[in-house]
Amino acid sequence: MSLAFLFVAVLLLAGVVVRQRLRVLQHLFIPGCVVAGFIGLLVVTLADRLGSESVAQTSATINETLAGWPGPLIAVVFAAMMLQPPAGSAGSNDDRQNDETTAGSVGRQGLMVWIIVLGETMVGLLATWLLIQPRYDVPNSFGMLIETGFAGGHGTAAAMGQVFSSPQVGLDAGLDLGLLMATCGLVYGVVSGIVWINVGARLGWLKSAETADLKSTVKSDQRKPIGFQTLTSDAIDPLLLQVVWIALAVAAGMLLQSAVMSIAGFIDTSLGIGSTDGSDAARKELSKRLSASNVLDFPLFIYSMFGGWLVRWGLHQMGQSQRIDSATIQRLSSTAMEILVVAAITSLKPSAVAQLLGPFLILFVCGAIWTAFCLLVISRWVLPREHWFELGLINYGMSTGTTATGFVLLRVVDPELRTAAASDYALAAPLSAPFIGGGILTIALPLVLLEQVSIVWPATVITVIVVALVVLGRRIGRDVSLPVLGDS
Repeated sequence: MSLAFLFVAVLLLAGVVVRQRLRVLQHLFIPGCVVAGFIGLLVVTLADRLGSESVAQTSATINETLAGWPGPLIAVVFAAMMLQPPAGSAGSNDDRQNDETTAGSVGRQGLMVWIIVLGETMVGLLATWLLIQPRYDVPNSFGMLIETGFAGGHGTAAAMGQVFSSPQVGLDAGLDLGLLMATCGLVYGVVSGIVWINVGARLGWLKSAETADLKSTVKSDQRKPIGFQTLTSDAIDPLLLQVVWIALAVAAGMLLQSAVMSIAGFIDTSLGIGSTDGSDAARKELSKRLSASNVLDFPLFIYSMFGGWLVRWGLHQMGQSQRIDSATIQRLSSTAMEILVVAAITSLKPSAVAQLLGPFLILFVCGAIWTAFCLLVISRWVLPREHWFELGLINYGMSTGTTATGFVLLRVVDPELRTAAASDYALAAPLSAPFIGGGILTIALPLVLLEQVSIVWPATVITVIVVALVVLGRRIGRDVSLPVLGDS
């Protein structure tokens, strides 16, 4: 364990140094933890193939240790997420922009996110049904990889890796494929986004007063505190206190998971749903899938979310909610996430990815086509016409990599944030973030639906929903734009 910690520390330092030295990584906004992860993957692979027997054994031991880290670390991330009190408005600091942002614009942006992200699931399921499953033996949930990697990112990929490998789904390579999709999406989002910006500039789609080169995105040198003291340091170290809250949240999640599984086992025993005596193989499998123990066997991070909420609720009831420092909790969560990314990428299994590289590429191409169609066509129908392209770029970055990628693209075309695109996006985020792109529906679909029915039904239903949302968005956009057309 100590050797694995040292290895990750060296990798993170190497990732930061390499990112600083290679300007292309900075221009593509590749995080240092992702660079560190791929350096680790390269080191482990070379040690396994070219090193001596003792080196290969040490490498395998470290790799095996790192492979066990994503589960606990993602539980920490989700527990920390629920510990933080819900933010009011996540909009920009420009009150003028917030005042000018109408409820209609926010609603249309929220609708657009649902169209994009639910559409990623739609094209993933359709591609799996029509193109992949006739040639490859993959579960229905394979189609969720686009939303997992593109809209979700590395954190969601790590969480969904546990969902994919669960007994309900049975996609053991899901973690590796999800991380690969997230990495490819991150790079593709920035590179293709710059291409679409050039196309938009030539077609006159940019409404902002000026555009700027990617190099003009200047980072502020102003230093900000990473947290605030919520208790006197002579009682307990302020940082340690926030670690305690996270530990209690994870512990509460573990207790909740244990209690739920005990109740599920009691239900199975009482109803005789797990008995397989005298049954053929098909009935045994059906009995296993219908058992409460199987249905409720969710990964720890799902329960740790409730644990975080319970700790926050308990402190609120005792009038001590101010003891939680959101800034410090966020920093601890980010730390866990970066270590998670390094461990997850380093412990990737290239052989597992190679076996499914064909279907992976099919999904990637389908996801790329869909996100481009959303930016170039559907965004013009749905989003506010005065800044549809700027807002569409944020959505494009979000749906191919991260929200940060979207704001990088926005700063290229609107460096002074003169449009209301940023505030529209921020105010609409609560309408979608808890549910899709790594939210409740993303996690629940594979566990409770996709593997229980034929892929035809969820693919068809989701397609109908997405088409209906597009039609609704276009009608709303057309109705809202009518008065403006007379003025232009």
